Amino acid sequence: MGQQDRTQEIVVVNASVFLAVILLDEPLEIGLPAGALVADILSGKICAHVPDRFEDEVLGGLVEALTKGRPVAAQPLLALQELLTKMTVHRRGVDWEASEVFAAALRWRVSYYDALYLVIAQRVGGTYWTADKKLLRYLQRQKFSDLPQVGWIGNFKSPQT
Repeated sequence: MGQQDRTQEIVVVNASVFLAVILLDEPLEIGLPAGALVADILSGKICAHVPDRFEDEVLGGLVEALTKGRPVAAQPLLALQELLTKMTVHRRGVDWEASEVFAAALRWRVSYYDALYLVIAQRVGGTYWTADKKLLRYLQRQKFSDLPQVGWIGNFKSPQT
């Protein structure tokens, strides 16, 4: 969380990206680049931002996966806690307001959940990374002028240092 290096890439990471790292049966085309992004966050190469709902969303996805018998990486809760120590967490009422996210969701015609990540990406000037190809295709087709940059995690490449 400390001071951001001016050359450091700024990202907003959807919960689906971290789940692609800890759910071992995710396709390699998603899991490998998601793992590279998480490794870059942990090493300090990338400055990552998430909303305060990120942890709950990851844990909800993890519970769902475990109840379905999906294979999970060793100690996913420790991995999540380590990742959270390296990310800036944006809090409701401090860094974002529900009314602002609600208006953005209506304007962009996306879910409130997706709008929250997009609003934070817009605010910090970062790229929003998601594992949701359907959402990405929709946003790219709409060409909203105020939308932050969005990327599908399968296209992530580590920044050159």
